[in-house]
Amino acid sequence: MISIAMPTYESFGRGREFLEFQFQKFLEQTYKDFEIVISDHSKNNNIENLCEEYASKLNINYARNEENRGNFTDNTNRAMKRCKGDIIKVLFQDDFLWDKYSLEKINDAFVDDVMWLVTSCEHTHDGVNFHRLHKPRYNEKIYTGNNTIGNPSVLSVRRRDDMPFFDERMIWTVDIDYYKRLHDKYGPPLILDETTVAIRLWDKQMTHLIPPQIKQREVALSIKKHEQT
Repeated sequence: MISIAMPTYESFGRGREFLEFQFQKFLEQTYKDFEIVISDHSKNNNIENLCEEYASKLNINYARNEENRGNFTDNTNRAMKRCKGDIIKVLFQDDFLWDKYSLEKINDAFVDDVMWLVTSCEHTHDGVNFHRLHKPRYNEKIYTGNNTIGNPSVLSVRRRDDMPFFDERMIWTVDIDYYKRLHDKYGPPLILDETTVAIRLWDKQMTHLIPPQIKQREVALSIKKHEQT
């Protein structure tokens, strides 16, 4: 089974819209053995109500998370820790699966000793028109800020008792730090030359809201952390 680990938020009034778009993509999937594990940081009930509306159509594991509100790294980890599937697919609320074969492609790729994989992704502003195909690659200096893999929505990890989780001290460099630690623990990722997700670009997404000084501080922290090990 694949577990979709999804942290959710009000997203400046667009949280329900984004999630319902996601749910429609899930309903189209050819691979059916999956659960959607939601950790919800919302202050209102919009996300919870939507999950109840789709409960008869999708396998949704919903939980409200009122602790550490505003820490999306903590919220992501909480979703991952509640996953029950053999494979954990990280998927942010404003991104979405590319086509009806996305989960099938990921499941089929997890053979033998594959521990983690990353895939190609498209980018969109409106969910209809797409541009800038990104094909990931791993580089040994990824922790210095050169993110050649991309958004964590391209990531899937085999669930293990000893698997690492995102570093909750980080926001901006949380992905590159995690990729580096996965590499150190399991070796290089399987790079699946298939597009499985679309990354939504919009004015309130996290990358636009983080102040430059925090970005600089976190890059320095990541470099210090990994060059001392």
